[in-house]
Amino acid sequence: MTSAAIPLRYAAFSLLIGGLLCSRVEAQESSVPTISGYVVDGNTGNGLPSASVAIWMLPRTTSGETTLATGAITRADGRFEISGLRAGSYRVVASFVGYVSESIETVELVRGAPNADVGTITLNEDVALLEEVEVAAERQGVEFQIDRTVYNVADDPLAQVGTVTTILEHIPSVDVDIDGNVSLRGVSNVAILINGRAAPVSGDFLAAYLQSLPASAIASVEVIPNPSARYEPDGMGGILNLVLKEDVELGIGGALTAGGDSQGGGSVSGLLAYNRGPITVTSSYGFRRNVRESDGGRFRINRYLDPETSLDQDILDIRTNTSHFGSITADYAISDNSLFTIAGQAGYRGEGEDESTTFVELDATDNPTLSYERLGDASGSGWNGDVRLGFRQDFGTPSQGEAPSEDGGGFRGRRGGHGRGGRGGQSGGGPPTGLGSHTLSAEARFDISSNADENILTEQLLNDAGDILELQQTSDGSDRSEGSLQIDYVRPLLEIGTETRIEIGYRGEIERLRSDFFSETFDDSLGTYVPDNALNNAFDYDQQIHAAYLQFATKLGALGVQLGLRAETATTTFTLQNTSEAFDNNYTSLFPSVFFVYEVTTNTALRASYSRRINRPRTWYLNPFPSVDDPLNIRQGNPFLRPEYVDAVELGFVQYVGIGSLQLTPYYRRTTDVIRRFQLLGDDGVTTSTFENLAENDSYGVEFVASFRTGIVRGSASIEGFKTVTDGSNVDSDLENNSFGWGGRLNSTFSVREGMDLQASVRYRAPMNTEQGSTGARTFVNLGLRQRFLDDRASLSVQLRDPFDTGRFESIFDQPRLYQEFSRSFGGRQLGVSLTYAFGQQDRQRRNNGPEGGGEGFEDVGLDG
Repeated sequence: MTSAAIPLRYAAFSLLIGGLLCSRVEAQESSVPTISGYVVDGNTGNGLPSASVAIWMLPRTTSGETTLATGAITRADGRFEISGLRAGSYRVVASFVGYVSESIETVELVRGAPNADVGTITLNEDVALLEEVEVAAERQGVEFQIDRTVYNVADDPLAQVGTVTTILEHIPSVDVDIDGNVSLRGVSNVAILINGRAAPVSGDFLAAYLQSLPASAIASVEVIPNPSARYEPDGMGGILNLVLKEDVELGIGGALTAGGDSQGGGSVSGLLAYNRGPITVTSSYGFRRNVRESDGGRFRINRYLDPETSLDQDILDIRTNTSHFGSITADYAISDNSLFTIAGQAGYRGEGEDESTTFVELDATDNPTLSYERLGDASGSGWNGDVRLGFRQDFGTPSQGEAPSEDGGGFRGRRGGHGRGGRGGQSGGGPPTGLGSHTLSAEARFDISSNADENILTEQLLNDAGDILELQQTSDGSDRSEGSLQIDYVRPLLEIGTETRIEIGYRGEIERLRSDFFSETFDDSLGTYVPDNALNNAFDYDQQIHAAYLQFATKLGALGVQLGLRAETATTTFTLQNTSEAFDNNYTSLFPSVFFVYEVTTNTALRASYSRRINRPRTWYLNPFPSVDDPLNIRQGNPFLRPEYVDAVELGFVQYVGIGSLQLTPYYRRTTDVIRRFQLLGDDGVTTSTFENLAENDSYGVEFVASFRTGIVRGSASIEGFKTVTDGSNVDSDLENNSFGWGGRLNSTFSVREGMDLQASVRYRAPMNTEQGSTGARTFVNLGLRQRFLDDRASLSVQLRDPFDTGRFESIFDQPRLYQEFSRSFGGRQLGVSLTYAFGQQDRQRRNNGPEGGGEGFEDVGLDG
């Protein structure tokens, strides 16, 4: 046995590899080769739990290379058993943060004697590394990288119940509104990626899609407020990349989860994964039923009348949504340097909604003059599908003394078939680990979705007879299809420096959307329904985008630099079928990006970045035909709406301390052709909400994030303040805004006892002025409790959502001719319970489902551990 004090980066790498590959390997049948033993503390003689054990396969010839075969982390008593190995010679390396690593150089597995017990491996503390290594271990909870902050949520009790939307509500800087729409630092247009690829739906359907995905499927959330030129420029607020959990590394395994909540919701999901040799297949299925009851209201004062009158509205809404979601991914490693991937997923949703709105008209002395109600009985369904074909080729071989890429040269994270985070852009995967190799990857993708909804609206007097004032029926549907092709090439420039690379790529996208809406109202005189021609409409939306990018990265001592430029041309046509009007909007754009990171010390880094983004109008922002949900408050699109552009600058300071980390981020954003909701009051008292391009907006602020781990408590806290100044004088001479907003979050997990965690999450957003009014303060509190049992194969999670019933959205529209207050709850308090059981070797992943170590060049420069 030999020993050597390993540097911090190798200790962290070994721990991460062990956690990612497996958390526990059960003994297999005697015919399956197995390496077993114990890892103990040299001072106490006790077993070391969660120590990393890496198994390296030795070359059969002197010219061969040592390769990482697999690994594990030890049980509570320090024992490990690693099976699924083939006959051969291996090196066993044991390590633990703050200890000197130990290795057993040669362990032979032969067909006649497949099992090898290496006995006891003793690790001794390395005092010189203790302080550094403790800091590195803490980074696994919150990781700060050159262009993103990574929040690893796999082990949070609150992430075991609910949907992806539930997780996003707890992420610093992220807000989720009452309809499930996501915003980042107050900007609502955020691009959502799944494992570095665009979500299979977008626009109006994205909120429903996120609410259909189970929270338990997410390993981490990557917040990228200022993305580089490699990414598609959509998403004014930046990018949120949802990294799915790693699945299984060897053999077959899976997990089952079932749960329910106090409002009548429930969910069932399952995962099955298989990996043997060059083939990896992963499949999953999930069913969810969500029942959400919300209430709210409007109060308006008609200042345009003399004397003034008012209107009081009470709203009660009950929504029942069901969703099915399934996926399958297959990877085939053609060789050590080539990987082919085929993946597909499909989802189906069903929705029912019962809404009741009560109207009470009041005179100048607040006496009721008329009372009536409007009832809505809505139902809908929809489905979506996504197919991807991917290929990746690594040219060349890893550089001398460097292990081959852990994913076999394929898409990052190929075990389980998922691309790794945003590091790989839409095509997944970054450059190969070996600096002497270069990589070509391509992905073709086709998405399709269809939705159909119906609504029966009844307006009646609130009297004993219940006289009918109006009967109306509506139906709407949409069909969307999209095809895309992405090609990326990454090449190190060894003649310039060993840590220098250039990236080039192309992305082409064709999208088509067809939508139609039909309404008819009952005519008493005719005794039948008559079409509402002023409301009925159908439109087509066609869009083509072609883009190319060039990106260069290098490291000059402690300074990492990344420069990029993306050029894009877009062609869009919005066609109203019933009027034969066509609105074309063709434009060419350049999107530069610049990133710097400077490592002051091992635990301190400075970051700076600039990038340009775009926000393209959603289709319902363009449709000029009005909605009919509330006849006094109409929504109507603007077909002349242009995309808005934002130029964003960020600075960053990251400091790791003994109990955690600190991050301070000042930022500035300048937006032109700002897309804003704009309300108008007609002479008939009807408010019309539409969209306009305001001249410009300047927004600047600072965000502070701290993560901590001390004793039995771990978590993060953040606070943010920002000022926004808007000039809308091009639309209305008095349309402007100069306001300040702030908010904060606290997310803490307490280890109550062995195997039991209690989590509390608090989020607050202060009131803030808008261009035509203000929004109210918002406070959200969630509690979670998780108990693990059956040797960590099973867990029971309980979540109490909004226990104090404070989750509400409130806004005020305050103009000379009209004053209106609006409020809506987010669904009220809810108690949820979830039970998860892992079988086979799937449970080995639960201890560390976060992103892999290493990664894509300077995407990881800046202390990600």
